[in-house]
Amino acid sequence: MIFNEADRLKAVKRFDGYNFDLNKGLEDILTLTAEICETPVAFITLIDADSQQFKVCKGLEVTQMPRDTSFCTHTIMDTGVMVVEDPLKDERFSNIPLVTNQPYIRFYAGAPLATEDGQNVGTLCVLDARPKSLPESKQAMLSILAKQAIHLMELDLCLKLLNHKNAHISLQNKTLRDIAFTQAHEFRGPLSSIIGFMNLIKDDDYNAPKEYLVMMDQAVKKLDEKILLVVKSTEQAREVYLA
Repeated sequence: MIFNEADRLKAVKRFDGYNFDLNKGLEDILTLTAEICETPVAFITLIDADSQQFKVCKGLEVTQMPRDTSFCTHTIMDTGVMVVEDPLKDERFSNIPLVTNQPYIRFYAGAPLATEDGQNVGTLCVLDARPKSLPESKQAMLSILAKQAIHLMELDLCLKLLNHKNAHISLQNKTLRDIAFTQAHEFRGPLSSIIGFMNLIKDDDYNAPKEYLVMMDQAVKKLDEKILLVVKSTEQAREVYLA
């Protein structure tokens, strides 16, 4: 399967600002994953262009590491579960820091977190300090739990987006109400004044005294201010609509 890294990174960016700590369902998934795989460590990561970010962890205190020295950068390049039974026997991982230094990883298994549009944004993984295998039945369960994790994450994002849009819609509706009020009430005064002065000028056969023209000019300027207010309000409403 061919992956487009630019599209993948755009999908990762959707989770910028996402508070993983508020989604308690992810912690439950980690607990279940660790129990099923019989490992002391389980975690959920996001992988950007340069780093692997540990977003929710069980049994491991780390927040970030370089992508090029991680197991997970390989996991996101496929659709299935990746199992490394003994990293010391795998030339891809035998010299990476997690293997050669604390916590001396000797087993890894991970499943990609694939979004609805097919982008592998991160992983659900387990680690152990001793070599081991992972039966296919447990690999299947790891894959299912990874799907559940990303579904929870995307559902949470959708809810936040809906709340954000609802707030924008409320602001837009308020702006439109303000415009309607201005049109219905604010325009009447200046327009009535202009019409009145025009009638007076007509009655004088268009030879109105100067004060009529001055007052009419003032009314025109006031109307112009109201029109400008509507234009600005309309622009604000447009910005809200397009946000």
